[in-house]
Amino acid sequence: IVKHPQEPQRPFPYKEEEVSFASTGGTVLAGTLTYPSTGGNFPAVVMVTGSGPQNRDEEILGHKPFLVISDYLTRHGIAVLRFDDRGTAVSTGNFATATTKDFADDAMAGANYLLTNKIINPKRIGVIGHSEGGIIAPMLASASNDVASIVMLAGPGVSGDKILELQSELIGRAEKINEDTLKMNLELDKKIYAVIKKVKNNEKAGAKIRKLIMASLSDSLKNDLK
Repeated sequence: IVKHPQEPQRPFPYKEEEVSFASTGGTVLAGTLTYPSTGGNFPAVVMVTGSGPQNRDEEILGHKPFLVISDYLTRHGIAVLRFDDRGTAVSTGNFATATTKDFADDAMAGANYLLTNKIINPKRIGVIGHSEGGIIAPMLASASNDVASIVMLAGPGVSGDKILELQSELIGRAEKINEDTLKMNLELDKKIYAVIKKVKNNEKAGAKIRKLIMASLSDSLKNDLK
């Protein structure tokens, strides 16, 4: 068993509650609220996970970064709400069909839950978002005056298509894909993203993208036969 010494161990010197709150589409999100054992009127934050189905600790490869961060903040007087993504762990809903807007709605539902909690200072509610959550945090701040602050952890500094292109290239090189195939894949990606940005009708965009993919497969087959 791999030990992670940074991971906090119970009993904690603060209070911990299992909570749930409703979001859009009948989704019920399950989470954990931690707050100091004494006092009240606490500043609070909602933690928003990155891409992919994540539980409230944002657990990945045995690490629990949101648990570590929430423990530190709560020990320093800040209440923290972290929750399972929709369709993940204890939360209901469908993760596979959800969009970033749906996840933003879920995070806003968390902030609204904090607004109703008498131990929380309603003027000092923030959002901490990691990766995709770093996109969601400013979405919430621009949409609601109830969000007093945001923290972006590894939030994007360029447009989404540029991020995906870079990720595809880095993953391809890590998997040692040959240069010709990698170049062809990246060119296809760029064409697909251009269609997505330009064509607003999903059916028409889908048809154009399918044609691009079929043309790329045909070119790849021709190259293999040379």
